Amino acid sequence: MGAPEPGLPARAVVIGAGTMGTRIAACLARAGVLVCATARRPQTLRSAAAAIRTALADLGDDAERPADRVLLTTDADDELSRADLVIETIREDLAAKTAVLGHLTQRARPGAIVTTNTSSLDLAALAAATAGPERFAGLHWFNPADLVALVEVVPAPGTSAATIETLSSWMLGLGKTPVVLTRSVPGFVANRLQYALIREAYALIADGVCTWADADLAITSGLGPRWAAVGPFQSMDLAGLDVHLAVARALFPLLAADSEPPDLLADLVAAGRLGAKSGAGLLGDYPPERREALAALRDSVLQSISDTVTRKEASDESE
Repeated sequence: MGAPEPGLPARAVVIGAGTMGTRIAACLARAGVLVCATARRPQTLRSAAAAIRTALADLGDDAERPADRVLLTTDADDELSRADLVIETIREDLAAKTAVLGHLTQRARPGAIVTTNTSSLDLAALAAATAGPERFAGLHWFNPADLVALVEVVPAPGTSAATIETLSSWMLGLGKTPVVLTRSVPGFVANRLQYALIREAYALIADGVCTWADADLAITSGLGPRWAAVGPFQSMDLAGLDVHLAVARALFPLLAADSEPPDLLADLVAAGRLGAKSGAGLLGDYPPERREALAALRDSVLQSISDTVTRKEASDESE
């Protein structure tokens, strides 16, 4: 079995083999890291094995397959004693995460970095449950983790500078784009930006300005591709800051500032319409074939963007 790329952990443990955990494991295995992914139920591990094989199906040969670098188990204690990196990806529940992180930091080898994939919980509270808080940090991946370049690296109180530097270096080694926060804030960076836009979209829909589908089209056919290329601030530089200032002065006072989620979202959740996973959501019903087609489209577009960025980087290096 080949060694991982230089600048990567040799061994990693992913706690939680759900949607996020399986794709994180696939990302690590793709780069040559030996990965242990764990879940409490054998059925979850069987589903994880299928997802990992699918994510890595186009790689490797008969002699060496990246999926073979992933060990799936219900008990990772032995692997924790050998891992360089531990990534916790269980459900967003503070009590559950603090219990698991306390166990992980007790079992992990000295020097191993232990991280949480939380997107919303207080890192200070999580850090307080750990042994060795200097080697604990937030490492927030985005779904699907093997295709989305962004990973947020977030210090908790007590996290050492060396830990943040190592995590950032490892993410670069994986081909990721780490955004390193100077301190933790609720939602970090990407979710705060995302939810600010979503709040405005809900307000426009509630006011009858546009439909759910139209709001999505405004992003997929306009803002999304443009921001994928140059980002919002560089986009403003290209447009001209005088124009940007004039529009900001006109619109900022008019934007939604609701402090509570919209009733229409709460009503859908109360009715059991939880999105694609339940078969119905904001944009109608999701029979299995539609859900699978949308996931495949998303992954195809993300892979195309990743391939374009890779080609650009290779071209820049050759100049």
